[in-house]
Amino acid sequence: MCLTQTRLGLLAARDARQEALTQALGAGHPVTLFASLNIAGREKTPPGAEAFFSWMSTRVAAEFPAAATLASSSDALGPYLILGIDGDPIPVKRRCVALETGHPASRLIDLDVYTPAGEPLGRAALGLPARSCLVCERRAVDCIRARRHDYAEVAARTRELLAPFGALSV
Repeated sequence: MCLTQTRLGLLAARDARQEALTQALGAGHPVTLFASLNIAGREKTPPGAEAFFSWMSTRVAAEFPAAATLASSSDALGPYLILGIDGDPIPVKRRCVALETGHPASRLIDLDVYTPAGEPLGRAALGLPARSCLVCERRAVDCIRARRHDYAEVAARTRELLAPFGALSV
């Protein structure tokens, strides 16, 4: 597949995900949780990624046992899951941050919390620091903007984090 086709596929997947999120937000839950992989580069499901997502989805389900599954699919960006949760967005976001930081590989998942108005609830709203970089301890957004780490370094760290899950997917 050529680079243009890959980019078009990723853009189409983003558009389809946005449509799925918009539909989920209309389901009337106080919280909409969008779970997806956070993997840099063109290869969105390297070895172990799908097993890791499945493992993390099980942890999310245990954390929110009454959640309604509003969408679950896989596309060019990898697997994703949208849940409707009946609860207060602030404690839900706190629990999601705990899941995102509870295991080294959890850095590779995004658990995005949306209010009924469709507004994302970020870490800053909780007084929490931004996510750290995958490679170093600086803020991820700063490293991305400054291009501190080349793709090979980021991909190697991703493979390292996913390695334990690669054995699960055999």
